[in-house]
Amino acid sequence: MAQMGQQQGQGQQQQGGQQNQQQQGQMSGQGVQFSDQDVLQLALNDTKMMASSLNTYILEASDDQLRRDYMTVLGDVYSQQKQIFDVMQQKGYYNVQSASPQSISQVKNKFNGSQQSGGQGSQGNQQMQ
Repeated sequence: MAQMGQQQGQGQQQQGGQQNQQQQGQMSGQGVQFSDQDVLQLALNDTKMMASSLNTYILEASDDQLRRDYMTVLGDVYSQQKQIFDVMQQKGYYNVQSASPQSISQVKNKFNGSQQSGGQGSQGNQQMQ
């Protein structure tokens, strides 16, 4: 029985030692590895979030020069996002389903209809003033 207790104790010590090594490896960056797809997806998500934030900054900027600067940066972010997207698509990490001509036509009609009704609304407001 004493031997069993010692063996169990040694087993627990070995497990504890392995866990410590794993934790130390993770702290030094050895335990976490990202695939190319993971890195590209993170980069794509970051550029989308940055574009969204810049959009808000542009809309809320009261200084014209600051607004133009943000718009320049936003253009750069759009370019980076497109490059990341292209690489992901080439590697097969991001598959896009092509829209049918009917779907495209429906969206165009919907968009054109909303533009026309929006335009009429603003004309109505101008007439009221």
